Amino acid sequence: MIKITKLTLTFSVIIALFCCKSSYEKKNQSSFNKNDSGVTTSKNTIAYYSPSDKSIYTLTDFKYKKKLITVEDGNTTWPIYSPDGNKIAFTGKVNGVLATYTMDSETGQNLKMITSPKGELHEGVLDWHSDGSLICVTKNLDGNAEIYAVIDSTNMRNLTNHEHWDFFPLSHSNDMISFWTSRDDIKKDSKEYDYQSLYTVNTDGTNLTKRFQIKEMTNESVGSGIFPAISPDGNTYVFMMNLDLYSINMDGSNLKNLTQSDDTQEYFPFFSDNEVNRVYFSSHDTISPSLNIYSIDLEGNNKKQHTSFKDEKSVILFPKFKPTLPNKK
Repeated sequence: MIKITKLTLTFSVIIALFCCKSSYEKKNQSSFNKNDSGVTTSKNTIAYYSPSDKSIYTLTDFKYKKKLITVEDGNTTWPIYSPDGNKIAFTGKVNGVLATYTMDSETGQNLKMITSPKGELHEGVLDWHSDGSLICVTKNLDGNAEIYAVIDSTNMRNLTNHEHWDFFPLSHSNDMISFWTSRDDIKKDSKEYDYQSLYTVNTDGTNLTKRFQIKEMTNESVGSGIFPAISPDGNTYVFMMNLDLYSINMDGSNLKNLTQSDDTQEYFPFFSDNEVNRVYFSSHDTISPSLNIYSIDLEGNNKKQHTSFKDEKSVILFPKFKPTLPNKK
């Protein structure tokens, strides 16, 4: 088990989301900039999950928090923006009902259940494709994890169809879904999977292609997850490994440790669609229990801190920028 100061994120937690079902009270303390017409305006908005009160929040201009909804089943819920930024999807328990939901991204209203808790999907939504489908991981009848494109409980397309485990899908702008898999692992028959290979597949299930395999990836190194992100130009893929952030080209070239941190750990990389060469992430310093937002350029230089929260109630998990450009993720 890998311990991260006051926050523990292990692969067992992620498995619990994918294979089973997907703490403090905090009141809504929002303050947004408004123009003369009363319409909310912002330079940037991030959606994230807060484990302190099990709620999804937005954070505008790295300052202003707004609670959207409380999700009752804990730390394995992360918010996913729709391509136009108007909706957020998540998997979790609301009012006692476990399901995958969508809601308005500004208000948390108009909650809609996409899949029934009695249906096939108990695990989690990981991305939202530009064709309107939610990209989910769910447990197949064979007992392994598969990647699905989901419209609703009656329209779920299995994109991977393989006996081994497929995890951490990511939607790309060119109709492609990438995912990590154990199908090429040396130890693939031992049930101690390393998830070394990245494949891509189209959302209609065609054109399955192996992109690269990272032999350094081990079962231990993915203990806190992989949580990938793709740069807005589609050229640079960033992911977690050994609690550092790595980048790699989609052809498997130029693997690079961007953070190289011994004393701190970096989590949950994500991009702004306005910045091609800078990746954002959650991290902590040595003096506070918070996870704050930082960024670094894709050469591993010019690290910046964007938030300065100091307490346990301000742990930012699974952050994502709201899209600001048409058809951008």
